[in-house]
Amino acid sequence: MKNLKSKIPYLLTAVCAVVYVSLVFNNNLWLDEAFSASIIRCGFKEMLTRTANDTLPPFYNVAAWCFTRIFGYSSVTLKLFSVLPMVILMLIAAYCLTRCCSVFTACAYIMLITAMPYMLEHGVEIRMYSWALFFASASAIFAICMMKDMAHTEIWLIVCTVLGAYTHQYALITEVYIWLMLLVYCIKNRMVFRWLKYAALCIVLYIPCAVLTLFQMSRAVTYFSATAPSLKALLSSLRYPFVTHYTAVSALLLLSVAVLFAAAVLMREYTAAFYMIIYVFIAGMSYFVMAITDSSFFSSRYLMPAIGIMWLGAAVASGGVILRIGQHETSSGGNVRIARLMRCMIPAFGAAVVVSSLVICYRTRYAEEYVDDTAFEEFIASTGEDDGYVIYENFPEIQICLEYYAPWLKAYGADELDGVSGSKYVFISGSANIDEVSVLSEYTGSKKKYEAVSLGNYAFDRYTFKAYTLH
Repeated sequence: MKNLKSKIPYLLTAVCAVVYVSLVFNNNLWLDEAFSASIIRCGFKEMLTRTANDTLPPFYNVAAWCFTRIFGYSSVTLKLFSVLPMVILMLIAAYCLTRCCSVFTACAYIMLITAMPYMLEHGVEIRMYSWALFFASASAIFAICMMKDMAHTEIWLIVCTVLGAYTHQYALITEVYIWLMLLVYCIKNRMVFRWLKYAALCIVLYIPCAVLTLFQMSRAVTYFSATAPSLKALLSSLRYPFVTHYTAVSALLLLSVAVLFAAAVLMREYTAAFYMIIYVFIAGMSYFVMAITDSSFFSSRYLMPAIGIMWLGAAVASGGVILRIGQHETSSGGNVRIARLMRCMIPAFGAAVVVSSLVICYRTRYAEEYVDDTAFEEFIASTGEDDGYVIYENFPEIQICLEYYAPWLKAYGADELDGVSGSKYVFISGSANIDEVSVLSEYTGSKKKYEAVSLGNYAFDRYTFKAYTLH
């Protein structure tokens, strides 16, 4: 029976992996995904050059480039590459948390990193966030294992820490908090030299990425505009892990974490409590730095590494609550009937909240992933290398996406289309505040003598635009 019980987390991992994989079979990409996919499609040398000119560490682009050269380049392959770290994290949880905590804790964490808001979104997105979450969260798991004296976990802690730092700057920041927690533990247990040795190794291994980061920051030029620092924006970021867009469920998630945090403190499960609040420290630090430097560089999705650890803390705390109730149930002086009732009701309530979140998030993600883009794909397939277009949009989002969907198409300025030998197109973004009649008059007037013919409305992912051809 005990052997069968230990296999439950692995069975649950298989089910959750199917949930993730079911969302990858589409070719709908948004701006950031198209940007990453375009870099990964390049030859190795050009990919490295474009990676160095970006503002993010190199792990994701290099690893995804290698993955697609083995398994083929496509949006499905790239999305599977993003799902991979989520599944590996589940397997690590199934193995490590079962041994150093409990089967319940392992199952709870596997469910949480599948069902909670934004997990499915970033878990299939062609970006580095799932890998950043994986390395940071795995580091947090191995830190627990190290404190529980589980053999051979220090090397994995170091590997995940370094690779996390090579994946995203906010994975590195999150991991710093984990190592600070380990420092406190090592000081308490007179193991400071051991901590210094491991930390020094991490720092030495990170030096090449640190040099690259300094180079990138010195040349950083981007269209990206983050939300300006304000109390409202900070509160929005703090709510980010709980936003299902269904107020009742979001409120229950927030309340549940608050209760688990209080329970962890009362039970002296300080690691779990610390894990649950790391994301608050990081969000607060980011907005404080932006406020004093009068800059804007932060997006709530940068919290994903810390959010993965927050749910780990919640899983550990919930496992601790169940264990304490079980101990109370078996003690001679306890009220057995109340303990048994709580032992049933608490997991049932938690399961109901988690499943509700999963249903809501999956439905939302499925609808956004499987947008009908048939007309758009057919239009793109009809274009040729001699064709050109001019696009009107508030930000260069659709244009950057077209670099992925139709790399042969070239964007021109409004006064350059005369030089296009093939078909000439005008694209007008559905989100652009532009007078369409005024735009088309540039081409249908007496000087241009073009006739604008509507081709229709097209949609992919979260974008819509109107297309015209000029004759």
